[in-house]
Amino acid sequence: MESRPAETIGSLEEANDRISWLGGYESESEVEAAARQIVEYFGLQSFVFGALFRNGEREDYRYLVGCEPEWCFLYNERKWYAIDPFIDYALRSTSPVLASDVPLHTAGQQRLMAEAAEHGFRSGIVVPAHSGSAIRIGILYLGTSDGPERARDSLRKHRSLMRAFALELLEWWDARLRADGLEVLDLDALDVDLLRKAQEHATAEEAARELGVTLSRVKARYERIERKLEVPNKRSAVEKAVALGLIRGARWPEARP
Repeated sequence: MESRPAETIGSLEEANDRISWLGGYESESEVEAAARQIVEYFGLQSFVFGALFRNGEREDYRYLVGCEPEWCFLYNERKWYAIDPFIDYALRSTSPVLASDVPLHTAGQQRLMAEAAEHGFRSGIVVPAHSGSAIRIGILYLGTSDGPERARDSLRKHRSLMRAFALELLEWWDARLRADGLEVLDLDALDVDLLRKAQEHATAEEAARELGVTLSRVKARYERIERKLEVPNKRSAVEKAVALGLIRGARWPEARP
């Protein structure tokens, strides 16, 4: 998508358009610039979006930042992600909430929030975003240097838009990481289609017929996919592909008689 002019958002329709455009941007800088405009439309000044991707026991965090750089440096330096109450909230809830309504249980969390208030997050809103599986979760933190009434009023006016905004940001990261993963593993569109057919429990013959390729090519591709993913069979390939975010999760059907 071509970069669009940095114009102030003046209406609900424009805000909806800006949110829908996010998926078409290629670079983080484009997404960040568009996100800043959307946050300004909400009447707020700062944001941080964190995307959590789980791969087995490993967790990978990606961030999109629209706030004072010093805050992100401090947050990472002190490893506050390990005690962040908003991450815990997003893991167990889908509803946007005022940051002040998320309970703090430790002195470390209280220090975290005190520092956040000094860096543009005096009050704020936490907006969870969940994909089709528990593998990918997003946390959008919207902030303002004003008092809690500003955040409360913004949440009341823009709750639905905030949810759509957070989900679009998560889907943008999801698509980017999926593309990166396919490139690293040297998998192409046919490989993805075959993984989806395997996920549907289609036989090699069915996959060949439905995708319009030869049976020998399908069998060779499945062997290549298993080798690339370092797994022993198609079922394991599907499970690993889902874990890596290469295809979306779905329940594996019962075996045919």
